[in-house]
Amino acid sequence: MLNWIDTLFFGIRRILAAGVELPERPALNFVGAVVTDNPAENRTDVFIRGAWLVSPVVTSTYTARPGELVRVNAHGGVMIRLPPAAGNVGAEIVVKEVAGEEEAIAIVASTGEQVARGGYPFITFRLVSDGATWLTL
Repeated sequence: MLNWIDTLFFGIRRILAAGVELPERPALNFVGAVVTDNPAENRTDVFIRGAWLVSPVVTSTYTARPGELVRVNAHGGVMIRLPPAAGNVGAEIVVKEVAGEEEAIAIVASTGEQVARGGYPFITFRLVSDGATWLTL
């Protein structure tokens, strides 16, 4: 059992697998998942391949996560920031304009990375990381 000082300083550290508590360990190792640091939102993102995240309808700047379907209402123009391509090899992001608007969706990659894609406007596009860049398919 955690003592109250550990809980005070480090928070709750229980991990459950299908409702069964696992033994407490000092580290986690994600096997078969893409794990990325997300300093903009002060969190660590874990993407398990085959599981899709679905965003709320985005109407302004938004940071996409690997394995996410980003739903966009681009009436006023929307900027979608991509996570680093490095460390996300094979990860996909799908961006779908859901309001039927024809306005542009700006895609911004991490510093020093390019997004290989065609011109504007996009209604739906699929991005896949090759480890160096995000490619549109």
